[in-house]
Amino acid sequence: MEQFFGILVSIFFGAIFGSYATLFAYRLPIGESCFGRYFGPKSRCPRCNTIIRTRELIPLVNWIFTLGRCKSCQTKIPRTHLFVELATTISFVLCYLKFSFSEDFIIYSMLSVGLVILGACDYTHKKFPQEALNFILMIGLANRVLHDQTIIDSIFSAAVAIILATIFYQIFYKRTDGLFVNQQQSFDYTKFILVAGICLEIQLFFLYFFATMLILSTLVLFYLPSKKKRNSFGYALIIPFIYLMLYPPVIY
Repeated sequence: MEQFFGILVSIFFGAIFGSYATLFAYRLPIGESCFGRYFGPKSRCPRCNTIIRTRELIPLVNWIFTLGRCKSCQTKIPRTHLFVELATTISFVLCYLKFSFSEDFIIYSMLSVGLVILGACDYTHKKFPQEALNFILMIGLANRVLHDQTIIDSIFSAAVAIILATIFYQIFYKRTDGLFVNQQQSFDYTKFILVAGICLEIQLFFLYFFATMLILSTLVLFYLPSKKKRNSFGYALIIPFIYLMLYPPVIY
């Protein structure tokens, strides 16, 4: 019964944070303020410009009632909004099942929010906003210091990450005739690998880098996009990262 109640609470908070994550995922790539009614423009329909009222922003539930459409002009709401809310809610539940309500629950839930935002931004605008990368770096570094009780290990991991990130860039940008959309996207992915190197313990980072290279190599082997049609591959970096963060293998 206690666990059932905990799951309900984690769903509640996950849906709330998912609603804000949707706002960040939409506004960060286009440079708008992410603080809504307080320091920036109010949430509104991008087509008819109708302001969305607070009671219409209830996460998940509002999507069901509106069938994914604007009430005023019936424009379809991007499905990425629903994905962000669902993914954030699910990640909160997984963090609760793994850590219960503890400091680790807070840390890993916040990391999950940042990662979901990155994934959505990469899908819609093919970019990793620097603000989201900084947020993940800040939370991940704080987590390393709290667990290791020193920053030395993080510095060593960062040095190794610089080397491997350089290898990543050389292989997947210069050797595949521009696999990614543009040079900026390649830099974004490279920066994410640097962030992963600081957030993960050195053994886990080597495992993460191997998994990422294997996934991308497989994608290149079976599907190399043409210069006119480039896809986003951020999920190949994000999924292994969040999996190893939540379910690290036992390394002897």
